[in-house]
Amino acid sequence: MKGREFWRVRGRVIELHGEGRYREALAVAEEARRRFPEKEAETSYWIACLKCLLGEVEEALCSLQGALEKGHWWGERWLLGDPDLALIQDRPEFRRIVEACRKCWEAAQAKAKPELLVLPPRENAGKMPLLIALHWFGGTAEEFVPYWEGAWEAGFLVAVPQSSQVVSEDGYGWNDQGLATLEIALHWEKLRREYGIDPDRVVIAGASQGGRLAIELALAGELILARGFIAVVPAIREPEELAARAERAAERGLRGWILIGEHDHFRPQVEEFCTLACKAGLSCELEVVLGLSHDFPEDFPQRLQQALSFISRNN
Repeated sequence: MKGREFWRVRGRVIELHGEGRYREALAVAEEARRRFPEKEAETSYWIACLKCLLGEVEEALCSLQGALEKGHWWGERWLLGDPDLALIQDRPEFRRIVEACRKCWEAAQAKAKPELLVLPPRENAGKMPLLIALHWFGGTAEEFVPYWEGAWEAGFLVAVPQSSQVVSEDGYGWNDQGLATLEIALHWEKLRREYGIDPDRVVIAGASQGGRLAIELALAGELILARGFIAVVPAIREPEELAARAERAAERGLRGWILIGEHDHFRPQVEEFCTLACKAGLSCELEVVLGLSHDFPEDFPQRLQQALSFISRNN
């Protein structure tokens, strides 16, 4: 799957960036721009960031301007909030790029609406377990659903919401959590109306930003009373705050399964959350995948079956 290849490359760029190996990361990013022309917006952005970090400001501006002239654009949050671009953020050329991108975002956001991709249930399935999977920041439901097909093969109804919050020319995010919760609530009601769902076998899953949101929703138990959560490389930034609800969730019998890469920049926070959650009595299993950065591992289909089995246990 080409999408998975791209995310592996993306993970490598993130890993090298985190280690301060900017020249090596730049070489990977430039090769990615050649290999994945459909992802030129993202790869051009990586190159601009890395060029800035290397002090090559004119080349950084050229990377963004060249992609913009081809019709690509980026969210204002990325452009103005990324410290990697600090060397060019006060330049008038950059301000013009930001303004052009803002207009593109406004046009895209005006047309955006929440979507729900559902893998069709098997015939005569009866009461089905449900897995709701929340895409990562900058993702789409279409590119995200293949990761969860193993759950469908195991008899789950698989539903993948797509946020209405535009963050790039071809990606969506869950930045406004109030809006995200509202949209997921509407999807949940639709699923309950239209399908035979077993309320005792509901799993909330997600990756990166969506992984953190899945944990938050499962721990809260207000919108969806889930049996468990599956979080792949969750973007946890405040583990203590997130774990504060773990004790009450444990009393409900919630179980959690988390996968993180050995080289993932969120690993320390994820490990701290798991430690705190377990101390609070939550049954939470953590798998650290050697050699992995911020991505799904190659053997995720097998690991997904293990996660579903862990969550279905009674003790």
